[in-house]
Amino acid sequence: MKRVKKVWNYYRMHGLKLLLLKSCFPYHVKEFDYKKWRERHSLGEKSLKRQSEYVFEKKALISIAVPVYRTPERFLREMIESVLGQTCSEWELCIADGSENMDAYLVASEYAKKDQRIKVKRLPENKGIAENTNEALKMCSGDYIGLLDHDDVLAADAIYEIRRAIDKNNSPEVIYTDEDKMSIDGEEFFDPHFKPDYNAELLRSNNYICHFFVIRRDILQRIGGLRAEYDGAQDYDFILRCTDRAGSIIHIAMPLYHWRSHRSSTAENPESKLYAYEAGKRAIEDHLRRNGKEGNVEYTEHLGFYHVRYKQKSYDKVTIIIIKEGRHSSRTHIRRCEASIEKTCGYKNYHFIVTERLADLDVSEIKGGLVLLVNSSVRMISRGWMEEMIGNCQREDIGAVGIKLYNRNETIRHGGIIQGKDRYAFEGFPRVRYGYFHRESIMQYMSAVTMDFMMMPTDIFLELRDEFPECLENERILCQRIRDRKKQIVYDPQIEAYILGESQRNRK
Repeated sequence: MKRVKKVWNYYRMHGLKLLLLKSCFPYHVKEFDYKKWRERHSLGEKSLKRQSEYVFEKKALISIAVPVYRTPERFLREMIESVLGQTCSEWELCIADGSENMDAYLVASEYAKKDQRIKVKRLPENKGIAENTNEALKMCSGDYIGLLDHDDVLAADAIYEIRRAIDKNNSPEVIYTDEDKMSIDGEEFFDPHFKPDYNAELLRSNNYICHFFVIRRDILQRIGGLRAEYDGAQDYDFILRCTDRAGSIIHIAMPLYHWRSHRSSTAENPESKLYAYEAGKRAIEDHLRRNGKEGNVEYTEHLGFYHVRYKQKSYDKVTIIIIKEGRHSSRTHIRRCEASIEKTCGYKNYHFIVTERLADLDVSEIKGGLVLLVNSSVRMISRGWMEEMIGNCQREDIGAVGIKLYNRNETIRHGGIIQGKDRYAFEGFPRVRYGYFHRESIMQYMSAVTMDFMMMPTDIFLELRDEFPECLENERILCQRIRDRKKQIVYDPQIEAYILGESQRNRK
């Protein structure tokens, strides 16, 4: 019955064509051999010894807060042993136990008697995950505090790398690392999450930061601890509040945290944790209010992933510049492009300009506060999309907005541009499949987006046209010039279109 419901929901959202594609044409991604990757990047005895002897410039004690509740003895011991095994010795482990029986407390106390860096507190009652964590946080005396779950483990060099990041980055306020999953028996590591550097828009779409999360003590003092009203998404709410206050957020691109998990856990019923997803939605809404951003937080079809639809601030006029593209340059093709926009945009305050080269535009024809560049071979899929693009583009920190484009064969043509990659992000990936941590399907900041469908404020467009006319022929340089102005580039995959031609603009 659940499968029937899932199929029906997919049909309602995407239609019969995509349902048949998803059902009849399976797509197999070449599996990343993480075991070999770990073998290549594992530390030898010499490296571990060097780390243990390293002298850091700055003094910094790292406190590790662990809430314990009914933790199986084996998992608890493995967690504690992973901290004891750190190559850097300047840490303290603060364990707050809310279990009804004494089993976990006795195990933790056994270690505490042998090592004074381990502190253990038995709580009079189980206060829930948020309050139990707060009790552990109260025990922390370190300059930095990290959160560790009671059945997870740290890589041996986790604290060393945190300390190195503190030295190298002038005592940042927030530090997070990559992570992977670990089998229940602790023998196998899989599903690595290689994360991007701090990306506020991506964090509003999903708690991609998660583990290992470390904050400077003054940040904790300013925001307080975890909030029980967000139980289920208490870490998400906490991370959002910490990053709101932090001026320096550092990402360590190494999987230093091992999250104990069943390999089949993704197949479990996600609806059993609906309360957690609802709490996550409320955490994002609260974050938007704190930051003076008006928007509606929506669920996506994948629970745990969200979409913020930002409110349009004013009824701006949009100049839509249709750029002629190859064999789609005839008046007939251009009219089809215009008709596609007219039929789907759900907006009235716009006008069209047609040109072969942006440098040849008569700027007197540009009216209103926003410019939308469109390849003449584009045909829209989404409806009512213009207000969403405008809402994004009217945000003070945004310099350009791009969308998700598909080829005729239902593969992705454009999913944003990632610095250092020659091709567009997710190019060639099937429309009906979902990729690495759903990154192709959620809104986020990108290095650049394609000029085949890009909206930007008119003043930025005109300034760049005057100062750097050559960037109008190269979307990567154009977006770099925008980012040089301290503006962000947004990729919004909730707005979709086909692109039938091949852009002639230089991508590199």
